[in-house]
Amino acid sequence: MTGPIAVVDADNRFLSWADKATIHGRRLPHRTVHILLLDSQGRMVLQQRHRDKLTWPLAWDMACCGHVERPDYPGGPDEDLDAVYDDVAHREMREELGVDAELETLGHFPPEAGVHYEHLRLYLGFSDGPFSPQAEELEEIRQVTAAQYDQMAADPAITLTGALIRYVAWLRDHRGLFLP
Repeated sequence: MTGPIAVVDADNRFLSWADKATIHGRRLPHRTVHILLLDSQGRMVLQQRHRDKLTWPLAWDMACCGHVERPDYPGGPDEDLDAVYDDVAHREMREELGVDAELETLGHFPPEAGVHYEHLRLYLGFSDGPFSPQAEELEEIRQVTAAQYDQMAADPAITLTGALIRYVAWLRDHRGLFLP
């Protein structure tokens, strides 16, 4: 799905519509979903972002992420946001990974300087796949242990997104999951 994206204010209220290039070029606050996915062995599912992505090309990121776009709002752009975010999260999992899983909302995080400029809804899910990567969105999927993730994070030749680093730390600190 593609469409205009809602530019929002500090309180996550609609201001205007803009295209993805404008949103990222001007670093405008907008709505996204991000999903941390673990398998039954406690490994985290990571994706390497596609080389043609506007932001973080070839960086390792959460299992899937996505924008909330104009067609995602059945009502107005500020109506029933919990349901809108939930629907987008499930759509992104199906599109990018070819799976669906029950998701738990971990929280809503406003823009954070140096990390992201999104009103980000963070989810946690569990799935063993099988995964069917969406070729135009990602390069590779890996299931990594906590120790493997920490090795990736320590390797200067590997790029992890700021959001992945931030929210893996949050998951460890607040939920006691994915610990080394």
